[in-house]
Amino acid sequence: MTLRVSTIRPSESRIAMTPGNTYLTEMSAKAARSKAARNKLVESKAKLNSIRAAIKQATTAGRLRPSEQLQRALDAMEINFEAAETQLRVLQKSGEDDWENECVKLDGAWENLARSIAMLVARFSDESRG
Repeated sequence: MTLRVSTIRPSESRIAMTPGNTYLTEMSAKAARSKAARNKLVESKAKLNSIRAAIKQATTAGRLRPSEQLQRALDAMEINFEAAETQLRVLQKSGEDDWENECVKLDGAWENLARSIAMLVARFSDESRG
C-alpha cells in the first residue's frame, strides 16, 4: 500500500491509499462529527425548552404541583446538557491525537443526556397523572 499526501486547504490534508483509491480526510470526519453533534445539541436544547414549557404550563393550569423530584430531574437534565455542550467544545478544539478519546467522552455525555431526558419525561408523566 502506498500513501500519498496532497494539500487541499491549509488546515486539511487528504491521504490517498492505493489500491482502491480510498480517500480519508481526518479534518472532514472531525467537521462532520462536530456538525452532527451540534445538530444533536440543538435538538436536545429544543427538548429541554419544550419540557420546561410543558412543566410551567401544567403548573400554571393547576394540573401539576411543583415537586423536589421533578426539580431534581430537570436540574439533572440541564447539568447533562451543559456537560454535553462542554464536551462538544472540547472535541472541536482537540487535535488528531486526542480526537478519538474525546469522541468517546462525547458519546458518554450523550448517553447521560438521553437518560436524563427520559427520566425527566417519566417523572413529568407520573406527576401529571397524580
